Amino acid sequence: MIKITVPATSANLGIGYDTLGMAVSLYSHFTFERADKLTITGCPEEFQNENNLVYVSFVDALAAWGEPAFPVAIDIQTDVPVARGLGSSSTCVVAGIMAAAALTGHTVDRAELVRIATEVEGHPDNVAPAILGGAVCSFTPTDSLPQCLRYEVSDRLRFITVIPPYEVHTSEARKVVPQEIPLSTAVWQMGRIAGMTRGLEAGDLDLIAAANDDRIQEPYRRRLIPDYNAVRDTCLNGGAKTIWISGSGSTLMAVTDDTIVAKFLQVKLREQFPKCETHILTCDTEGAKIETLSPPVSLLTPVTLGLPLKTASIMNGPVVRGARRGNSICGLFSGEAPRRPTRPRQDNRIR
Repeated sequence: MIKITVPATSANLGIGYDTLGMAVSLYSHFTFERADKLTITGCPEEFQNENNLVYVSFVDALAAWGEPAFPVAIDIQTDVPVARGLGSSSTCVVAGIMAAAALTGHTVDRAELVRIATEVEGHPDNVAPAILGGAVCSFTPTDSLPQCLRYEVSDRLRFITVIPPYEVHTSEARKVVPQEIPLSTAVWQMGRIAGMTRGLEAGDLDLIAAANDDRIQEPYRRRLIPDYNAVRDTCLNGGAKTIWISGSGSTLMAVTDDTIVAKFLQVKLREQFPKCETHILTCDTEGAKIETLSPPVSLLTPVTLGLPLKTASIMNGPVVRGARRGNSICGLFSGEAPRRPTRPRQDNRIR
């Protein structure tokens, strides 16, 4: 039996529509093992079948590698709510692909995971940070593979996350976003995306707040979130420096670098919005992790799955260790987990 843990993600980060994403410290946990028939537990009954996104991703990954599908027992335990803008579908996609690799002994690296997950999900802004950890800027060139730039996020930053009790589906949220924008709006966005990534790296709240002034999607999507204005006012008046819609919503995420401010604000938000979940999150720096729950004696030596793991991974069959820094694979730079730098790196590509 294997266990896969995948972090939630906050896509867009306000200014980076369909471009930026960040892994956060809220998690989905999945266990997989071979079985005589498909069984899925831990989710509503209507999803306990072959159309479950976890199993669909599992089968799609096997097909990509020329492997036949086979039945598994899957258990899902998640703190990531559905349709709230925290990448719940991405956690399912990533887990399914990783399980397919682990249970067949397929050699896989982070680039391969991102490539397949992007094909299943349709875009990399959630799956890339879920796999890589940290903050990621991603794009897909025409007829090419996803390109991902990974940024460290200052460990001083705290993200006060307010999750309303109602859903906002991505398909509906996309309908309200204009399909064309003026050139001046495009120029406005581009400089601020660079400012956001630099601010997150440095933990510069003033820069983050200045950069977080989106004109493409938030002015339209906020109308889909009844509590938007009230939560925003509470957060900004309570000491947070700025706030954005996480993904397509309905979750809102405020930012501070003061733990005491975050805790006081959490108390205040829980009092004023008792039906909302409120968490104080940090950036997850590891990304998806895999471990064994019942290893055979011959497999007790930990090995890595080509992912930036702190927890060692154990899997049957061939394994791949992190490539040397600087080796380019599948449009990504894969290898060992990036170490937290003492100063900002000039080249932020995955190495």
